[in-house]
Amino acid sequence: MGGVTVPGHPALGRGVVVAAGQAVPEAWVDAPTVVVDEAALAGTSDAVDRLRAAWVTRRPVVVRCALDPATFRAPPTWRGDVWALRPDHRLPAEELQFLVWANTYDARSGTPVWWWGRKAQRAGAAALADGAVGDVAVDGRPVWVDGGPRQPWPEPPGGLGVVHRESVERGALRVAPAWRPPAAELAADQMAAVTHDRGPARIIAPAGSGKTRVLTERVRHLLVDRAYDPDAVLAVAYNKRAQQELEARCAGLPVRARTLNSLGLWVCTEAAGRGPTVLAERDVRDVVRRLAPRPQLRANTDPYAPYLEALATVRLGLVDPEVVEAGRDDVPGLPRVFTGLRERFADTGALDFDDQVYGAVEALLADGELRARLQLRCRHLLVDEFQDLTPAHVLLIRLLAGPQADVFGVGDDDQVIYGHAGADPSFLIDFARLFPGAASHPLEVNYRCPPAVVGAAASLLSYNHRRVAKTITAGRPEAPDGPPGLTVRRHGAQDGATAVVEVVRGWLDGGAGPGEVAVLARVRAALLGPVVALRAAGVPVDSAVGPELLERTGVRAALAYLRLATGPERMAAADLVEVYR
Repeated sequence: MGGVTVPGHPALGRGVVVAAGQAVPEAWVDAPTVVVDEAALAGTSDAVDRLRAAWVTRRPVVVRCALDPATFRAPPTWRGDVWALRPDHRLPAEELQFLVWANTYDARSGTPVWWWGRKAQRAGAAALADGAVGDVAVDGRPVWVDGGPRQPWPEPPGGLGVVHRESVERGALRVAPAWRPPAAELAADQMAAVTHDRGPARIIAPAGSGKTRVLTERVRHLLVDRAYDPDAVLAVAYNKRAQQELEARCAGLPVRARTLNSLGLWVCTEAAGRGPTVLAERDVRDVVRRLAPRPQLRANTDPYAPYLEALATVRLGLVDPEVVEAGRDDVPGLPRVFTGLRERFADTGALDFDDQVYGAVEALLADGELRARLQLRCRHLLVDEFQDLTPAHVLLIRLLAGPQADVFGVGDDDQVIYGHAGADPSFLIDFARLFPGAASHPLEVNYRCPPAVVGAAASLLSYNHRRVAKTITAGRPEAPDGPPGLTVRRHGAQDGATAVVEVVRGWLDGGAGPGEVAVLARVRAALLGPVVALRAAGVPVDSAVGPELLERTGVRAALAYLRLATGPERMAAADLVEVYR
């Protein structure tokens, strides 16, 4: 055996691969058997799911291979309309190639062979003498070469060090350091999330629960405490501001962080071998103008804005262009526009903002070798604001995570604000379906708000029909001598502005300064009434509402109707045009 211990330490959970009709080696005679055949390759049997469950939980399994493994050795490719796919699209052949060999001996020739040990020797490890315990020797010490999910080892198996296959596949022999917890002071729920041991994890993080702290401390824990290769850990932020904040909090660490669009652009650049030209919206609008049917021009309207919005629905929401066109009345010929736009991108090597994501998914599916190469740099993905990912974003993350599916997803299903673009709370609710074997680590303390606000928010959110049931408690007490944290006042449908003036005037008369009072509304347009009423009452206002609000189509029309109704003798041509429209 050249020093290889069969079947390794029990904690490693190694299985074995045998050929059809071959006897099972004695060490695995009691292990369950999974048959890998044409049905498994087509994804019509439960073989992949059973193999994954065994790998995630480190349960030994017998893989009876009724196929030549060469049939699923090469990374599979897929070509077609990406919008026809769902976020949970699977590549069974890719999953099989990984799960069949990730943590198993090869006994098809009789004597079990541990290929990760052989590969470690090619990287510089030494073989062990017959009868020695371990797989190989590194720096003169016997170690295990682990093929299971990467994890810390508070109790090293058999007292030996562990080199993970991730290091071996990079040509390195990095022995995992002794286990140690994060140095940061964290609450119990935050600590549980940060120290999650292995595989994918869903972190439900309600407002004020320390989401960003958990994400950044998880990055620090992987890079510092567990000594993961920085080139295999990638944090994905929703936008540039969030990326910069994450990098600032991880200053001094070799952290890799990208926005979702930067991630897509990276993939497109790797696929093309050069950085593509990124078109501004005006350039895309010009292409759309040439492809769309000539519109009936109307004053103060943009006939091409609906096309840009519909194209985003197709590419980020993964919706058939014909379905999108049928659901609207302002994008005739959308399928032709979509096809023409993408042909233009292919011919010129250019793309726009949404195609950074859509084109990346297309490239990863069409080129299996590219996908396998980039997956090496995305072994451990940490994704922020998971609730606001669109279907195309989710598919991009899943393709880059690969069969290992080690995704640390952080978000709150009660805070979806990009539903219009295809974001869906189900991506968090059904996280374990997208990333099988995922654990859940809910954060349960709101450190930002007093108990009254936390309680009211929890009560309001409980009316959401699709959500993860959660417990939210306040992390700070109610101020004993101050005003209540929350007061609810009811008013008539038309009396909102008056009620705002009364409350604000009461606070100002009580000694509050104007800079200490904020008036919030769900949308900016809803602030118009309170702003007018406050200024009429002599209250100084620093408002986000400007004259541009009056230029909105609906507001212009309403004002035109009012002017015509109250002063028909002063009828203006511009008002007649608005009413006619």
